[in-house]
Amino acid sequence: MKRLLLIVLSLVLFVGCQSKPLEWENLTILSPKGAPALSLIPLLDEAKDPIEFVDGTDVISAELIKGEQDMIIAPVNLGAALSKKGENQYRLYAVVTWGNLYLVGPSNTDINAETIAIFGEQAVPGLVYKHVLNQSYEAFASVTDVQGQLLAGQNKVGLLAEPLVTATIAKAKGLNPALELSILSNLQQLWSDKTGQDNYPQAAIFVKADLSEDKQAQIDARLEKMKAYNEAINQNPSQLETDITEERMAQLGVPAAKILVSAWERMNIDVQAIAEVKDTVEVFLELFKLNGLENYYFE
Repeated sequence: MKRLLLIVLSLVLFVGCQSKPLEWENLTILSPKGAPALSLIPLLDEAKDPIEFVDGTDVISAELIKGEQDMIIAPVNLGAALSKKGENQYRLYAVVTWGNLYLVGPSNTDINAETIAIFGEQAVPGLVYKHVLNQSYEAFASVTDVQGQLLAGQNKVGLLAEPLVTATIAKAKGLNPALELSILSNLQQLWSDKTGQDNYPQAAIFVKADLSEDKQAQIDARLEKMKAYNEAINQNPSQLETDITEERMAQLGVPAAKILVSAWERMNIDVQAIAEVKDTVEVFLELFKLNGLENYYFE
């Protein structure tokens, strides 16, 4: 009987230990500004992790090589390029944002008759554009340059990314005389038609290659918070009007909340673990001849 009681007590203690909630440990997080940064709003609300937001990819690239951050959000193709060189200290853990490119111009414009203003000719925007459209184009240095061409009437149709699509359409209405712009083509749909994949990945969460089980549990806890927030905003985008204060706008490098509410669905923020979307990532990386890399994914 004593032995039986000991066994029962041990089982109770074991179950109690198993159900013990995770104790939050601070992680250092680095992210580019813009759409990927929006996925981190729930972690900003927690106010426990040191999170740094940066412009461009220079700092992101350097940190992937240095290996000093716990978690980095970076372009999928950038991480793959560094892995191919053997310089990436991190592995792809989850995709955060997906394609958000659109052709914008006056309604009823025949895009086949126009020279399209594009940006990022040798980067994701340009390569995706050339992969899905056999259409003449003029390349510009940045997406804001393309916006300027559209608003000045120098190019009738331009390639833009959300949320700048929504911001540009709104800004055009305020011109004198007003310019009525609209979305003429969804490049994600064209990508799906050509590849059979729903979309293509843009930014992803990268974690250290030698991630410990404890750190993995910490990362997973954050993914769950990010997913839950994402789903909540999908149901009620107007919540962004509360979450995106003026201070947050500057911190995250995003436009006003009203623009984000209108653009949310087309921004395609969707946090998914790599196990769920690896094949989709591989199809995308074929554009850069970076598919099939060993030791690129956290598995």
